[in-house]
Amino acid sequence: MDNLLTLSRNMIEGFGHQQQQQKLGLITAAIATTTVITSYGLYKIMFQDIYNDGCPVVPVNGSSEDYSKDPRAFAEKWTEKLGLVYRAHVFGRMHTIVSGKYVREIFMNNNFDFIIGIRKKFDLFLLAGIPDNEVTIEILRKVIVQHLTPNMKRFTPRVVENLCIGLDEVLGDVIDGSHELESLFPLVQRMVTKASASVFVGEKMCKNKEVINILQTMQTDLSTFHPRYNPNWLTGFPWLNKLRMRAIGNYSSKVRYYRQTLLDALTTEINLRQSKGNNDPHWKRPDDILQELIEHADPPSYQDMYTFILNQLLLLTFVSIQTTTENGTIVLYRLLQNPQLLKELLEEQKYVLEQEQQDQQKTSQQKGSTDTKNSTASEIFTADTIKKMVKLDSVCREIFRLRSRFYELPHTNVSDHNIVLSNGTVIPPDGDVLINIWYNHHNGNDDLEEFKPFRYVDSGYPSTKVGDNYLLFGEGKHACPGRWFAMQQIKTIVSLLIRDYDLCAADEVVIPTTHVGLPYGKVIIAKRQ
Repeated sequence: MDNLLTLSRNMIEGFGHQQQQQKLGLITAAIATTTVITSYGLYKIMFQDIYNDGCPVVPVNGSSEDYSKDPRAFAEKWTEKLGLVYRAHVFGRMHTIVSGKYVREIFMNNNFDFIIGIRKKFDLFLLAGIPDNEVTIEILRKVIVQHLTPNMKRFTPRVVENLCIGLDEVLGDVIDGSHELESLFPLVQRMVTKASASVFVGEKMCKNKEVINILQTMQTDLSTFHPRYNPNWLTGFPWLNKLRMRAIGNYSSKVRYYRQTLLDALTTEINLRQSKGNNDPHWKRPDDILQELIEHADPPSYQDMYTFILNQLLLLTFVSIQTTTENGTIVLYRLLQNPQLLKELLEEQKYVLEQEQQDQQKTSQQKGSTDTKNSTASEIFTADTIKKMVKLDSVCREIFRLRSRFYELPHTNVSDHNIVLSNGTVIPPDGDVLINIWYNHHNGNDDLEEFKPFRYVDSGYPSTKVGDNYLLFGEGKHACPGRWFAMQQIKTIVSLLIRDYDLCAADEVVIPTTHVGLPYGKVIIAKRQ
């Protein structure tokens, strides 16, 4: 019980003494009670054949530890021994592992829910102080599908401009000589935060340094609770884990500070927009996601519009910033590991930009114009220009295919009945499935273990096209709707860096291949002359 009390105390910070003791007592009692109940349920799943479907099972004893130590070896060993569908006790509880052709049966079945599955391990909603069921993924999907993706060309100039601003904020002093970065992650994160914020909260709020710093810092702080970076025995007990994450979201002094500061800034901006919209006939409607949320806000009866919009924006920015930052960092380190690719991609960029310039000159001549002004980065790196860099796109897809991901993309059966896969495997209500991404990304052709950067040039498979053998963004109608926006940012980040800077690894670049994690290594960066 002492360990439970310590755990509870660590979950909550920033209380007054009396309030802290009361909440700690309640949480400790809940943890003790729920542990007994959940342990019994886990015992049944681990040691009794409650499914009676003949699905092979990895020996339970030590399986979670073995997977944590070397997930690649674990996945390869048991997939070879047991086949494409089997059960394994990982992340503290039993999961059905699905590989190969069977993954489509998970992605295409509406009774399997990814958000419910991921929230058992890492509930960003609760960690950010957002109540259950207030902001559904369908609301966010609708915002992205209706207001972000169709307008990407229109948003691209401001995205590129703010990527440049973020780049300058980190590397502005790199004019003469060179500079050593401990990691590329903070650079990419700043660029992505600025660019994403310019679209989500608007160009005015994007200039608010406190808002930008919070969006960047808050998602980093909350990400530390992900079991990928912070393994925790509570992951095996979804209700306990939910209690822990709700406590953090509701009572953490940091989370409360972040939320209140953002809420204050949003309230001021929303009131100003509404006032001008009602009273100023010359007011120009802001072109951003925030304005769309204001005009379509439908908060529940117990909540004000400002908090409702804050919660939607938090989830939109978190998902966008974190995943895009991780993937952008991975691309850059893989390029540093293969420096000849930097030269090839720069050559492609020069060729594409020269062709664009020639086309513009022809158009100007046809119109009788002789204007040859120097273009800004936002004018150069348009959506169409980036799309023409097919080698860069192929490199990104190949890098993501080889990313160290093993048992991922958790899905939960949210129906009230058993789901039977075509091979007879039964997934009961609330049963959990993990997708064996490593197998699907490395099996099929003999050369899939190799890194072939231009594998997808002229193949008809761009970096955003999902499939059984490319599951970075999921698959089916529930595939990530923001992948076009994410890829646009990543490819623009690479393009800006290789155009304006020389980059080289200061020491060995470490790219994890046996466990989940981000690459790392010091980088020397110098302004191109």
